[in-house]
Amino acid sequence: MADTPELCDFYMGGIVTKGKLKIGISTNGKSPTLAKRIRQFLEDLFQEEIDELLDTLRSYRETLKGDFASKVIEMNKRTKLLLKSKNDKD
Repeated sequence: MADTPELCDFYMGGIVTKGKLKIGISTNGKSPTLAKRIRQFLEDLFQEEIDELLDTLRSYRETLKGDFASKVIEMNKRTKLLLKSKNDKD
């Protein structure tokens, strides 16, 4: 019944799984096709080696000192640098 919106009361979300990374996608039933396309895009975007990056970021996070807000700022800086260096390689 998921393909008959007027007869169902739930949404079928998409899930991207690459190693330890899981990303949920939902359009709240507005456009399952868009959710599918976003899922496909993200599956192509993230490589299987994402686990190594996740482990590295976790190790780095454990070295951070200070309150939660300062840790978030540092992690944001680090992940922006990682994304920039990845884009520079492509």
